[in-house]
Amino acid sequence: MKGDGSQNEIDLSRYRLVVFDLDGTLYRQGPVRRGMMRDLLLHGGAPGRLVRLRILQRFRHLRETFAVTGAQGFDKPLFHQLAAETGTDEMVLRALVHEWMERRPLPRLGKSSVPGGHALFAALRARGTKVAVWSDYPVPEKLAALNLTADDQIWPGHDGLDALKPHPAGLTLLMNRNGCAPDQTLMVGDRQSHDGAAADAVGVDFLLRADRKPSRPGPRHFYVRDFQALATALNTRR
Repeated sequence: MKGDGSQNEIDLSRYRLVVFDLDGTLYRQGPVRRGMMRDLLLHGGAPGRLVRLRILQRFRHLRETFAVTGAQGFDKPLFHQLAAETGTDEMVLRALVHEWMERRPLPRLGKSSVPGGHALFAALRARGTKVAVWSDYPVPEKLAALNLTADDQIWPGHDGLDALKPHPAGLTLLMNRNGCAPDQTLMVGDRQSHDGAAADAVGVDFLLRADRKPSRPGPRHFYVRDFQALATALNTRR
């Protein structure tokens, strides 16, 4: 494996555990975000459309800031700061985030799923490879909306995880409870800066799922646009 980004050079049959990111990896975020932006601007109710949009944008920005700092126990200080900045009750903010970032996008996910995802999950599990999903947002409802089933799943607030990527706590937890070493594990994600960095931190190979080939892949990094060729290749190795 040379790590130059070729689709054909990674051999998935060598891994015992494959950990998938969800947002941007198992479905393309662009179409979903554009649809949600239209909904945000068209849907009435309190708070007003533009206020709601600014709050959600600020929430996303603060979350990225907490992710970069690597702080654990981020949830309470994040919402405390967001409440102070917006003058909005924390419970109202949590309800707003749940509605617009977790619940309302669900019907749009299936139409934006990355081709080959179902086939790859099935091919991996047919070989006895554990399939896990690790996301910075709740997993079960999104995974169900994509009609996918994983052997293991984790997100902040679940099973004691209280850190965001690129902190590798979630990846370490999944490896430990599935009894897999770093050289038996593959991380699949859409962001080198978060998913890839988490994999690098614990010596795990990384497969980037993106619409464009990265200009500077890491030494243990690989690349695919979708999962169809990988599923086909894995099935032929049975």
